[in-house]
Amino acid sequence: MKFGDFEAKNNYFMAPVKTALSTPGTGYVTEDQIKYYKRRAMGGIGTIILEPISVSVNGKEHPKQLMLDTDEHITGLKKLIDSIHSENVMAVVHLNHAGRAANPKASGEVFAPSSIACPSTGQLPSELSKEDIKVLISSFCENVKRAEKCGADAVELQFGHGYIVNQFISERLNRRTDEYGKDTFKFADELLKEIRNISSILLFLRISGSEFVEGGIEEESQKRIFSLADKYNVSLIHVGWGNACDSPQWYYNQMSLPLEIMDKKLAEIRNMTSRSLIAAGRMHKNERFKKLINNKTLDGVAFGRQMIVYPDFPEAVLSGSSNYVRCGSCLQGCLGNVKQGKPIGCIANPEVHKEFVAGSVKGKRVAVIGGGPAGIFGSLYLKKKGYDVVLYEEGNELGGQWVLSYKSPGKGSLKDPLDDLIRKVKNEVDVRTDITVNENTLRIENFDEIVVATGAVPLIPRIEGLDDYMTGFEFFEGAKVKGDKVVVIGGGLIGLEVAEALVDMGKKITIVEMLDEIGRGMELIASKMFMKKYMPKVDVYKETIVKKISDNEVFVEHAGEKRSLGKFDDILVTTGTRSDNDLYNKLSKEFDNVHLIGDALKVGQIIDAAESSMNLAEKI
Repeated sequence: MKFGDFEAKNNYFMAPVKTALSTPGTGYVTEDQIKYYKRRAMGGIGTIILEPISVSVNGKEHPKQLMLDTDEHITGLKKLIDSIHSENVMAVVHLNHAGRAANPKASGEVFAPSSIACPSTGQLPSELSKEDIKVLISSFCENVKRAEKCGADAVELQFGHGYIVNQFISERLNRRTDEYGKDTFKFADELLKEIRNISSILLFLRISGSEFVEGGIEEESQKRIFSLADKYNVSLIHVGWGNACDSPQWYYNQMSLPLEIMDKKLAEIRNMTSRSLIAAGRMHKNERFKKLINNKTLDGVAFGRQMIVYPDFPEAVLSGSSNYVRCGSCLQGCLGNVKQGKPIGCIANPEVHKEFVAGSVKGKRVAVIGGGPAGIFGSLYLKKKGYDVVLYEEGNELGGQWVLSYKSPGKGSLKDPLDDLIRKVKNEVDVRTDITVNENTLRIENFDEIVVATGAVPLIPRIEGLDDYMTGFEFFEGAKVKGDKVVVIGGGLIGLEVAEALVDMGKKITIVEMLDEIGRGMELIASKMFMKKYMPKVDVYKETIVKKISDNEVFVEHAGEKRSLGKFDDILVTTGTRSDNDLYNKLSKEFDNVHLIGDALKVGQIIDAAESSMNLAEKI
């Protein structure tokens, strides 16, 4: 497949996704990073666009960001690129400088064309001097030359998403009075010119199809970018979405956002440029990419998170198979982990950067009790280890609390990976539903190992008069509220998801939370979207304890003062969960080969259950 002067074995690209796998502070390539990209190169992809590389320290977004700002970085990156090339896959180096979106904990002082704060980080940048601008362009050029020495097949320059080039181009963000403000495209033009003066390497430009912010870069500015692409012979335009500072939900393409608006914008962009065009942004969802390629809106497509979930996705698609695991676009393991300084992870793939060793056990049987996330992953990995696995579930369906998670507003995409994993586990192991396991069941079956994955149950606080209530679990399982005025006791993840659903139903909601913040456990982008969309529509009492309920009147205490919040039609309790390990305690007295995983071991999120299941399978 040809994309301008760039050629690859197919038109499937891996989009640049931050991994936090580099060495802290210095940004050198690690062995884990090489294994991560090697595994994805083996899955049928034609081109891998590497994670964002900051051209200088003061443009970094996180402490473990990959760097190429010194010659000492060349050896490691060359080794990584060579490993990609060994699978007949092209490697593209993605260069960026975050500007006002930089993280001062990683970059030190933050710089931008103008001193305008980044809403996402709250940082107020210093304005770049003309000398700073020369140094910045020189940094890009030096990184390009090093990318060539590493064997990169092309370099992608970040021209969108609210980063430094975008900040110069944007009249909203560029308030300079010098020539770089009078002509907001001067920096972009000079940058491309200087790169072309020192290198003939093939170039890609990454842009935002839309920033989804008032005054954001749209059609006229995009046309000027495409004119520069023509002028400097750019091989390919790579479209993403949003702005890291002003519309991060679009930048990270959160699962609840509509797809149609992006497809419409792509059709408009297609009419603006004759350059080769690819795009990212949940392209795997309902196989959108096939339609966009078939109708010639796109020449190729970029998969980001889908390549994290299922590295063999391109190979499956190319062979006509639908037997793969889809990404739910939850951001919990990819963005969430990196934001916390952890290596990239995934709720549906615990092997993101750690390959599971298969086939070391033969002729042994294992029982897995509980068909939630931990039970599903535990069964799959124990099967991969070589065990004959029987998965027991006392209900009539698998999924556990994962089933509840996709029933909250905007989270329907979470059903996709669960459905795929359930199909996979049913194909690979002996699944027995509607069975309550006891000691006799296990004794008759004579298992070599017993794994308990019974999950967690709602934690109900001791509140005087708390008799007539509904749990968050019961609500998402289908229980109906009786009236219009509802109090939600507990403002963590489940509490806010319940509140979202009730607000959408037109109910008047009051949230009571004993701590000083709400939304604990909620993914960062989802939390920010709640604050913007739902927070103005609910009453929230923080650092407040419910002391008594009498005839549905709720009495609370805040800062030592007691008061009534009034009467409510319904009371929902979402004060967290506790491990359900009663069965484990019973079985441990009868058998000496019993193990505990998932929430039954320690309450956490889906990603924690998946990882604990794989870890146990490695050990036994």
